[in-house]
Amino acid sequence: MYDRKDIILAVDYHAENTEVRWLNCASGEERTLRIPTTRGGILRLVETAVGEAGRVGGQVTWIMESTTGWARVKELIGSRVQFILANVLQMPLPPKAYRRKSDKIDTGRILREFLNGSLPQSHQPTTWWREVRRLVDSRQDLVERQTAVKNWISHFLHHETWADREGLWTQKGLRRLQGLRLSASDRRVLDLKLQELEELAQRRQKLEAAMQAVYDQWPEAQWVDEVRGIGMVTAVSILAHIGSIERFPTAEDLISYAGLAPGHRQSDATSHNGKIGGGGTDSHLRYLLIESMQWVCQIPRYREAYERASAKHGKNIARIIVARMLLRSLFKMLKDKVRFNQVSAA
Repeated sequence: MYDRKDIILAVDYHAENTEVRWLNCASGEERTLRIPTTRGGILRLVETAVGEAGRVGGQVTWIMESTTGWARVKELIGSRVQFILANVLQMPLPPKAYRRKSDKIDTGRILREFLNGSLPQSHQPTTWWREVRRLVDSRQDLVERQTAVKNWISHFLHHETWADREGLWTQKGLRRLQGLRLSASDRRVLDLKLQELEELAQRRQKLEAAMQAVYDQWPEAQWVDEVRGIGMVTAVSILAHIGSIERFPTAEDLISYAGLAPGHRQSDATSHNGKIGGGGTDSHLRYLLIESMQWVCQIPRYREAYERASAKHGKNIARIIVARMLLRSLFKMLKDKVRFNQVSAA
């Protein structure tokens, strides 16, 4: 909420310049500014706004998108202003939104939604949560790079040689790769790829050791690890992507955040369920949950539901249904601080 004496700054933040829409609620004056994205530029803007609002007994509200460097801006401007993080992914698109796009239009949309009381806001995770999330995402980045290198080597062998590709990433398979008879050029490239693969594995081990240290001090991660099919790495990764459970009012909100809620289209008497996913989906969280379903589906708590859904809809849909059930269990565990129960309640 805002007061009639306040000054509202709707901000579109970029690396070099920041577009600002300044609204003085007392006078009704609205203007746009462009300032350099520097410490000095931001502080001068805030000092000017605080001084002008203070003369009439108001305060300053700073609104910016959650997709930018909001953490350092919030730390810089401190508690002198009310800081709001807008979730632009959930903001409704105006007519012809894809035809015109500019920083001024973006700040106007943010300001309009805020004044109407319909601005969707984003969660503001603490420094600790952001650090754990970066740790988890860095490991995932290494996994994806390892996969890319392995795929390159596999494609090379398939297109240029008749070498056997079975068990390629075992110690015996790697020795086979090192002993392949190739041209000098191809040998050099393959050796570089194998060296890169080894370096990525070493970096991954260091990150997983850091995740283990976080896990050892995190009781909730140890509870999640008790679920069959979820290990230390997956437990820390899932919780890092969920973040503080308090930001989800219900388990269904968590399911929507993970991108596991079906789409829904209804008109008159016609109703259709669509694909899962949607705006704001955490695709990595969804990937982690679906990957763990091979074992989670065998837990007594979920086995009957999985077999019933599998017979009716197929295994892929059944895994999604069980993933939703697991998220409901995780929501209760984290909300009520209880351990996982392998057997469902009577």
